[in-house]
Amino acid sequence: MLKLEKEHIKPASLMFSRAFEDDLFNTYAFPDPEERVRKMPYAYEFLLRYYISYGGSFITSPELEGVAVWIHSDNLGTSFWRMIISGAIWPAMKMGIETGRRMQVLNNYIERKHRDLMPNKHWYLLLLGVGPKHQGKGYASQLLNGMLSEIDGEGLPCYLETEGDRNVSIYQHFGFKVIDKSTVPNTQVSLVAMMRESKTIISKA
Repeated sequence: MLKLEKEHIKPASLMFSRAFEDDLFNTYAFPDPEERVRKMPYAYEFLLRYYISYGGSFITSPELEGVAVWIHSDNLGTSFWRMIISGAIWPAMKMGIETGRRMQVLNNYIERKHRDLMPNKHWYLLLLGVGPKHQGKGYASQLLNGMLSEIDGEGLPCYLETEGDRNVSIYQHFGFKVIDKSTVPNTQVSLVAMMRESKTIISKA
């Protein structure tokens, strides 16, 4: 795995947009299909810029077949000052007020669920995406295995959300278990919360 660098942010944002264009989260946040294609990259650019310095962000190669963004629980949460210094304020503004309002509805619910389900220290898989033409070729496994081995060395659990039952079986293969299923109120966005227990690695003398 290679670290995600600042020069990767814009192409990675486009990759995520193509990979998740039809997700219910994005169709709710961007109900107009043409606006979705145009503005959705800004949403991923916001996340990548905001968190690039506060977690483990990795790419499969400079070709960006896949990207994963992991955040330690100590670095979760948002602040206006952090948005400014990270440069995330500009893609947030380009999304527009209405889109920002709709995304805030989703984010508030997701963050509240996250806090309730995982009150202790952990690693959070914020984003994992593989470009449409590269899916099914093992890139997701490459990104997961690389970071999970490091997390096991720390003896910490992991947490993620996925949309509905999509991808649940994939994450189960890596030791994640479903701990909650819910629907964001007044939307059709269904979420599955999954956790992977800590697996402390004991070194041999």
